[in-house]
Amino acid sequence: MRLFTLLLLSISALAHAQLPEVKDFWLQAAPPNASVMAAYGTLSNTSDKDIILVDAYSPAFAMTMIHQSIVVDGVAKMIHQDELVIKPNDKFTFKPGSYHIMLMQPKFKINKGDEIKINLIYKNGAQRIVQEIWFPVQFH
Repeated sequence: MRLFTLLLLSISALAHAQLPEVKDFWLQAAPPNASVMAAYGTLSNTSDKDIILVDAYSPAFAMTMIHQSIVVDGVAKMIHQDELVIKPNDKFTFKPGSYHIMLMQPKFKINKGDEIKINLIYKNGAQRIVQEIWFPVQFH
């Protein structure tokens, strides 16, 4: 009975978890043999609690990471982000030259006009919550 109660509480917590609103997400089209692509868009937190993005996953790629591009002493670098906190009533934007979702080693040829699924993974206490997003592939 105790395990059943804990399971119900876990399901209830997931049901009430706030996910951000997704806007203008897109995947940068690349040459046919490109081994790396990047995804961009805006996440809006309309809740009264922090939303913490901790990872991303796409079945279309062998590896997915969240990065920030910066320039230090004239050299461009990408820094892996362990988590991104979206404050209450705030937005977080992934854009070229800044934060982005890095997608490496595509498992098949990806063309302009395709839609690619990327799952964003959030931390809610000790639990993880997945938000599935379909990204259109386009040139910007």
